[in-house]
Amino acid sequence: MYLGRSAFLRWVTLCGLLLSVYFYSTVSIAKADTRENFGYGEQYVFLQSGYGRGFEFSFVGSGDGSDVSYMAVFPGFGVGISDVLATESWYRGNFDLILQAEVIGNFQPVGGYSLGGAFLFRYNFLASKKFVPYVEIGLGFGYLDFNLQDQSDGFVFSPQGSLGAHYFITDDFAINGAWKVHHMSNSGIKQPNNSINANVFLLGVSYFFK
Repeated sequence: MYLGRSAFLRWVTLCGLLLSVYFYSTVSIAKADTRENFGYGEQYVFLQSGYGRGFEFSFVGSGDGSDVSYMAVFPGFGVGISDVLATESWYRGNFDLILQAEVIGNFQPVGGYSLGGAFLFRYNFLASKKFVPYVEIGLGFGYLDFNLQDQSDGFVFSPQGSLGAHYFITDDFAINGAWKVHHMSNSGIKQPNNSINANVFLLGVSYFFK
């Protein structure tokens, strides 16, 4: 299976257009305290997409894995696993558990793809009513087919971490952006295993259930 770059970009563009139609058909100015969307048991779905660029990291990832350029789509589901903490502090916030799917189409140095999923823990900073930064970290797993010389295809782990933010447009709808550091390797199960490390820059939308 090979996702051509042009086909993948057309698919991402179509998703963006459909989301834009939905947004403009339902948009209303956010009036409520959108921080009520966060806390124990609160749920939301999201879709992020963007560009990943490989880099060298320490003693690993210095092979052709550092030359990758890919497009990524990360749909997911989040649920609050804590009440709002430190309510009188600047770091007022809560913890979420994120279940994330990963679809990656690589186009440099050669074509390929990766499919997988991840479990992430996210902390939301809730000092503002409309602008909600977050940090997250977690572990994923999946199947890699990048056809590289320095990283074997097959099963991979994908530890990752992000800095991001929501900006609420309506009471239950937010746009979001994030910078993710994403790693893929197989923990020595198969050689070569020089790893793939990438900075991934993402934009997306989130919908919060009432």
